[in-house]
Amino acid sequence: MTESEGKVNGVDSGIIYDTDIYDALNSYTHDVPFYLGLAREARGPVLELCCGTGRITLHLMRAGIDITGLDFTPSMLKAAKLKANKQGLPDIFIKGDMRELNMNKQFGLIFIPCNSLQNTYGLQDIEKVFSGVRKNMEPDGIFAFDIFNPSIEYMVKAGEIQKGKYKFTTATGKKVEIDESCRYDSAEQINRVTWTFRIDGGQPVPQKLDMRCFYPLETEALLKYNGFRILHRYGSYDKKPFTSESMKQIYVCRKA
Repeated sequence: MTESEGKVNGVDSGIIYDTDIYDALNSYTHDVPFYLGLAREARGPVLELCCGTGRITLHLMRAGIDITGLDFTPSMLKAAKLKANKQGLPDIFIKGDMRELNMNKQFGLIFIPCNSLQNTYGLQDIEKVFSGVRKNMEPDGIFAFDIFNPSIEYMVKAGEIQKGKYKFTTATGKKVEIDESCRYDSAEQINRVTWTFRIDGGQPVPQKLDMRCFYPLETEALLKYNGFRILHRYGSYDKKPFTSESMKQIYVCRKA
């Protein structure tokens, strides 16, 4: 995370950092084989940035990968450490801001999963992230990340409130319903998302979840001018080619 815990653009966002709700929303595993494959090919230790509650990190650790998980948010790290302890795994989670990355070691693979780069909004901060990744990579190391492929058509349609877009029960029994609406800020290239939560039938609570949009040619340019060479750009985790219809942009890079 690159925002202060509890605030997104100055708006209270405490529910977003509720790890019980976060884990219920992020219970998928379809991206794990992709990152596990990269980790097995890496020559050296692995660093996951924006690791959250350790969804991917713990999978890779159980597979024998020498991995470190870094996140900015105390509640996420607390949950990740608790999961590791319950599974009899070592605590390899550390608090840090990926804009100020200084690990005093180099990694064979550094990756940013789950669209987390899209929580970095300004050009200066994006360049700080890329600079830190380069500094902490081994000379022949790999940098990988995934982001959405922006769809203006989708964001315009999503401007209307989508009632009950997400409905689920958390591991601790909370019944959660989330309405979603979006407003695209074209000047800042940010999809300004509002999630309105109803928990256990209670009063609606709006929360902000802004997502910076990275367009394909822009992303290529950002990587090139920040010292990276793109090895692969995929449209899905099963390595299908990237096309205009792809929902994801998945990049695998080396230092230029």
